[in-house]
Amino acid sequence: MAARGALCNFQLKSHLSGLAWLWLWNYWAWIVNRAFEFRMMTIVIPTCERPDFIVKCLDKLSRADEVIVTDDSSGNATRDLIRNRYPNATWLRGPRRGPAANRNRGALNATGDLVAFVDDDCIPVEDWVEKMGRALTDAELVEGKTICISKTNHPLEEVVENLAGGLLWSCNLGIRKDLFLRMGGFDEDFLEAGGEDLEFAWRLKGNGQRAVFAPEAIVYHPARRLSVNRWMYRVFQDRWHLLYRLKVAPSRPAACGECIDLIRSTARLLAGRVRDQRRARMLGLGARWVLFPVWIVYLSRWENRFRQMLARKSHNALDRLA
Repeated sequence: MAARGALCNFQLKSHLSGLAWLWLWNYWAWIVNRAFEFRMMTIVIPTCERPDFIVKCLDKLSRADEVIVTDDSSGNATRDLIRNRYPNATWLRGPRRGPAANRNRGALNATGDLVAFVDDDCIPVEDWVEKMGRALTDAELVEGKTICISKTNHPLEEVVENLAGGLLWSCNLGIRKDLFLRMGGFDEDFLEAGGEDLEFAWRLKGNGQRAVFAPEAIVYHPARRLSVNRWMYRVFQDRWHLLYRLKVAPSRPAACGECIDLIRSTARLLAGRVRDQRRARMLGLGARWVLFPVWIVYLSRWENRFRQMLARKSHNALDRLA
């Protein structure tokens, strides 16, 4: 009986020891998988006619697994530059349908499990690739910190910053490729920059995705000093924000929404609630009020065009399902 009891105890201890080793083995396997999961990241840089800018960006990405430059330029200056100076980067001809389609072209050709977007005029910090990749090991969606250190508060200056998160600017954005594909990428109805970021962020949030802010993944975005003509064009580029409104809330009058925002923004400025880029904001709002009769008619006509376009797309989609 004593021998049988000892044998049972020995078998029980052996069994428990085997379970412990099995648990330990599975635990280490989990750690290894987490360490090497989605280890390859593709950097996508959309560009158009800015070879002088993209050099500073590419110089900071030498440690990236893969870099894809999608080029909407009409000439070959950027292509030749990349082939001569950056043989590890891949150059692709862009679709020439705006930055949204350009980013999608790069992401679709990415071989990495992770995709990080950075604009051609941005300058990442030295370890941006590592910081963004590390953040994406624990999150599906990451927005980095975007800083504009060259801003001067000039009235014709355009500043892009994301200092605290919650904006999802595509100039410093990381996402797992499978999520990007599930979401359908950026909306290619936006043929110019001016709403595609907002629309993509809206879809992500609507599908329960919440971005992790990685303040250590920093890119520097230069302030853009606009010419008077380019600044005036920006005023009428509000039409792309109309398209965003129609995507988000198609039953609401989009041009009316722009007017309400104009009133609210003006009230905030006059109440002293706006301090950053105050002179530029004041000039922009003032121009819209001075040009209001022309501006509102222009937006109303574009709202009608966009509504017709969206109706045709919806009709064609129903025909394909029939």
